[in-house]
Amino acid sequence: MKTLFVGQNSIHVESVDSTNSYASEMLRQIELVEGSVIYSFEQLKGRGQRGNSWESEPNKNVALSMVLYPKFLLVGQQFLLTKIASLAVADLMAELLEDSTNTRKISIKWPNDIYVNDQKIAGILIENTLKESTIQSSVVGIGINVNQLKFTTKNATSLAMIVNKEFELVKVLERLCEFFEARYLHLKSNKLGSIDDAYSERLYKLNEWANYLSGEVSFEGKVKGVSKTGKLQVEMRNADEREFDLKEISFLS
Repeated sequence: MKTLFVGQNSIHVESVDSTNSYASEMLRQIELVEGSVIYSFEQLKGRGQRGNSWESEPNKNVALSMVLYPKFLLVGQQFLLTKIASLAVADLMAELLEDSTNTRKISIKWPNDIYVNDQKIAGILIENTLKESTIQSSVVGIGINVNQLKFTTKNATSLAMIVNKEFELVKVLERLCEFFEARYLHLKSNKLGSIDDAYSERLYKLNEWANYLSGEVSFEGKVKGVSKTGKLQVEMRNADEREFDLKEISFLS
């Protein structure tokens, strides 16, 4: 693969409960080189945001975890890792789906699910180890639906379902590593403005009225962007703008 460090040390696990859990356990025992990738094509208990599980048929999809040491980031900048990981997956989807004409809308459903039109094709789970004011290590877990054709949930899709062909899992993984490294190097170069803009432009339901739920209250809102700390900025019908944390809001439609 054409990378400087991401994926150059790759560890393939035949079957694993969760690549994030596996990577985190390895980090407790040894210091892996930055950019190390633990990957599997059979993840039994994949984890997502809000404690959700990740449905994956064996040998049909890609599950991987990247190990990083972003000590240049302050604790308050953690969401930047979510942004670059989400953008890297979106970059990959745009290439593999040959979406140059934007007929298939590839978006980021806040905070870090990747959607094609209104269906989920990939998810991300980032787990950071903090020390004082900085991030000591990060495990960036990414799951991509590649060749699976049937899901129990209606809003899931895969690359194969969209373009009606199978993909080589290793090549998908390698290309993802290349896209991720490019975005990570932008982050290390402090190109924060371009990262923020690119993430905002990809937001699902951006500037569209949609239904949301906060606590017991449902309401109409319009996504306007994301704050520096990763809170979703939503315009209300009365023109007020509110910010919501991960557990404070959910999409209804």
